[in-house]
Amino acid sequence: MARSAQSILVTALLAAGLAAAAAAQPVITGIQSSELPRSGRVAISGSGFGSAGEVFIAGLPALTTTWTGSRVVAYVPEAAPLGSAPLYLVVGGEQSNEVALTVTARQPQGRVRWTFEADSSDLWYRPALAPDGTLYLHCNGAVDGFIYALSPDGALLWIQTVDWYPYAPPTAGPDGTLYVGSIYTLWAISNQGEILWQFEDPSAQGIQVAPTVGPDGSVYGGFDLGIGAFALDAASGALQWSNRGDPPMHDYGSPFGTEVLFGPSTPGGPIDQLYMHQNNYSGGPVYAFSLDGDQRFATGLGGDIAHEPVLDTDGRIYAPSFAGSAGWAVQAIDPSNGQTLWIYDPANGNGMEELAIGPDDTLYVVTPGHLEAVDAATATRRWLNPTYYVMDRPSVTPDGTTLVLSGVPDYGDPGFVKAFSAATGEELWTVGLPGDPYPGFRVLGTDHPRITPDGATAYVSTFTVADGSPPADPRSYLFAIELDPTPPDSIFSDGFESGDTSAWSATVP
Repeated sequence: MARSAQSILVTALLAAGLAAAAAAQPVITGIQSSELPRSGRVAISGSGFGSAGEVFIAGLPALTTTWTGSRVVAYVPEAAPLGSAPLYLVVGGEQSNEVALTVTARQPQGRVRWTFEADSSDLWYRPALAPDGTLYLHCNGAVDGFIYALSPDGALLWIQTVDWYPYAPPTAGPDGTLYVGSIYTLWAISNQGEILWQFEDPSAQGIQVAPTVGPDGSVYGGFDLGIGAFALDAASGALQWSNRGDPPMHDYGSPFGTEVLFGPSTPGGPIDQLYMHQNNYSGGPVYAFSLDGDQRFATGLGGDIAHEPVLDTDGRIYAPSFAGSAGWAVQAIDPSNGQTLWIYDPANGNGMEELAIGPDDTLYVVTPGHLEAVDAATATRRWLNPTYYVMDRPSVTPDGTTLVLSGVPDYGDPGFVKAFSAATGEELWTVGLPGDPYPGFRVLGTDHPRITPDGATAYVSTFTVADGSPPADPRSYLFAIELDPTPPDSIFSDGFESGDTSAWSATVP
């Protein structure tokens, strides 16, 4: 008997529906690693992933960052049991096939206590550190900026997204509130990952001075052009004052992301002044503002200077300068009037220098191939170490005993983290960062290491580079490094000796 037109239509519709359902089912074809620690990053490839969904590992929902039709990045839940765990996706109610993942505990690797892998090729700025030890990272994602909250032992607590990548370092307030900035917007985010408020200056090119809670509880920062320096109410984000600066505050080139400094205008007095700095055409001045927003001075540094100054215990200001006889120098500034107190020419003044200052007011100056200590009171050298390394911004432990900084033996090499004695300049230990020399994939440190108040741990942000085509799986790392002198060096640098790269054969973890 011939089938009716109606039954034929129903059959066709059912077949089309089944075909559509089959086409929509997500399929996992691979993961970048079959064994990962808790809070480890897993890149999942396949098809039919859609634009959003959920990832489950050991039956637990996993935090995710990147999500495209063929690639998803997720993180192993901290609650996942150790051992074999099924991983699958659910998209639009459809479950993918399962793949096996072995979950392990985080393990120290020599001096490296733990490593966190961010879904980004760069962590340009050091992490924010809240009073309870929580770490916050802000990095560039494929579309948005990713913000990660980590516990002191490396556990991933939450992920938030904001528009685009960081223009300035993240900072944490005394109550754990996180402040981040990108382009012309800054956000306040609770310690649970909730966006509390945001403030925008559409007239600005970008936020260049990190939003930071001051001694009076207000949030201070600075925009490139636009309203310039500003203070906001920490509870609501309402503008309290703004000052464009004279000359107007602006940045030259890419965002360098400096930080606010607070100090007294007179030695031993109350903290009543803040300092901001941007890299610009006006001699890179250091701006001093009262906490009410009045500009007190703007002292030029003789060139387009990119990095922030430091303060000693009496509030005097020391800044990278281009006023030395050979070019780069250190300039000391009187906080009461902005007058230059002295200019110090470092051992190698023909390249950008970086500064740190210890609790005893010793200045530590890094120039290409050299590290030296300078007495801030007398502008005289205490010691000089011609390291021959290319090193970045240093940090000093709270007790003033140890310098920690990242760098490379030479351009094109994988990076390292080194510690030096603050008293003598002697090199104490090295942690080699993973990777291979040019043109291979390699990891390099960036920004000042963030050191915990007890001086036990340094958190080092990194970026990754590979010459050639863009990496299919971009990622970068935060390293938690033990500062005690007794642990062995990292396994990444087995056989490494200062200035020798022949033994480097490490792979990215």
